[in-house]
Amino acid sequence: MPPPTVTKIEATPEAVKKAQEDLQTFADRDRQMYAVLTFEDFKGRVHKEPFEGGKYIVNGDTPIANEKQLREFYDQHVKQPSPKVLILAQVNSMDQKWNQEQKKKLTYCVSNTFGAHHADVVQQMASATGEWGKWATVHYIYDASQDGNCVASNEAVVFDVRPVNVNGDYLARAFFPNEPRAGRNVLIDDSSFRLPPNEKLQLAGILRHELGHTLGFRHEQTRPESGTCFEDTDWKQLTTYDAFSVMHYPQCNGKGDWSLVLTDKDKNGVACVYGPNPPFAIDKTLIVNAAVCATDQTVAPPAGAPQTQTISGQSVAQDKQKSYGPFPVAGGSPLTVKMGGAGATGDPDLYVRFGSQPFVHMYDCRPFVDGPNELCALTVPASAKQVFVMVRGFTAGTYELQITRVPPSAAPH
Repeated sequence: MPPPTVTKIEATPEAVKKAQEDLQTFADRDRQMYAVLTFEDFKGRVHKEPFEGGKYIVNGDTPIANEKQLREFYDQHVKQPSPKVLILAQVNSMDQKWNQEQKKKLTYCVSNTFGAHHADVVQQMASATGEWGKWATVHYIYDASQDGNCVASNEAVVFDVRPVNVNGDYLARAFFPNEPRAGRNVLIDDSSFRLPPNEKLQLAGILRHELGHTLGFRHEQTRPESGTCFEDTDWKQLTTYDAFSVMHYPQCNGKGDWSLVLTDKDKNGVACVYGPNPPFAIDKTLIVNAAVCATDQTVAPPAGAPQTQTISGQSVAQDKQKSYGPFPVAGGSPLTVKMGGAGATGDPDLYVRFGSQPFVHMYDCRPFVDGPNELCALTVPASAKQVFVMVRGFTAGTYELQITRVPPSAAPH
C-alpha cells in the first residue's frame, strides 16, 4: 500500500460513463507509450525491494516474486496484449484462493525484530485477521513459538510478518495465495509506525487491506468505474463496484476515509469465495457473479486413503512440454502434485488442471518459481473426476513427479 494522497470526484452515472471512456483512452495511450520499452527498460522503472529475496512491486503494493514473473507481467500487461491472452488470464485470476484444507490453518509468525513495535503488530494482526474470519471460514493462527525465527524460509508457518525499511515507497505489502512459501510475507515499512495518531489511516486498517490480498482479493480501483489507477483486467467480479471497499485506495477516487474497514460487499464477497462463517449468511442480492462462489466448500472430503504415484527420470527441453494423465480423482479430496527430487536440474514449470489438459495460460495451479522444485496442493472440486498435469521447460530441466490423490474407487459410495 503506497502512502496516501486524496483527490475525489462524485461517482454520478455521467461521471462513471465518462470515466470508462477516459480509462480506455488513457489505457490505450499508456500501452502505446510503454509498448516501446524493452523488458530491461521496463524492469529499470519498477521498484525492487532492496534486500535478499526482495520482490518487484507494481500497482502500489502488488508484489511480483522474481524476474521470471515480472517478464510475464511485462508480456501480458505492458506490451500490446492480444485479446486471447487477456481473456485466459482473467479466467485464471479466480483461482487465486486457498483450498478447502489450507484455508483452515493460515498460520503466521510476527518477527521479534519489530522490537518495541512487536506487541503492537501482534495485536493489530489479531484484530485484522479476526475481522476477515468473522464473515468467512478462513482461520488465521498466530504461532508465537516461531517469532524468533520468523523468516521466509520457515516452513513451520504459512507466512511471516516482518519489518522492512523501503524509505516509505510503500506502507506495507503482502502476497497472493498462489505464491510459494519464500514469497508469502507481510512486510511492514517503518513509516507505518509514524502515522499521525489523530488520522484515520492506522496500522490496523493497513493490515486489513493487506490481508485481503492474502485471501486473493485485488484492488477495487482497477475496475473501470474508478476512472483512475487502472492496473489490468486479470480479475473476476464478485459484487458490483464498491467505492468504499477495504481494497479501494481513497486516492484512486475511492469514497472511503482511509479507515479501511470491510463493507457489506467485502463481507459477502469473502463469504462467497470461502463459505460463510455461521451465523453470517450471504446476502445473495449483493453477489452479482454467483458462478465465482466456491461450490466445493460444502463437499466433505472422502474417507479413502491417499495414494502416491511417482514418475521418475523425466526431462523436458526449453519451450517444450510434457503431458501426464488424466489421473482419476474423488471430489472433495486433497490433491498434491510435487515436482523436483534430489537430482532435479534446470527450470521446468509445473501446471495442474482439473477436467482437461492445462495450457500456458489455462490452469488451476502453476507455481512458476525459479528452479525445478514446485508444489501444487489443492482440493479437488466437487464436479471434477480427473486431473491433468503438464511440465513445460522455461529452461531445459530434469525432474520427477509425485502425484498424491484419492482415486474415486477409494472413496465411499
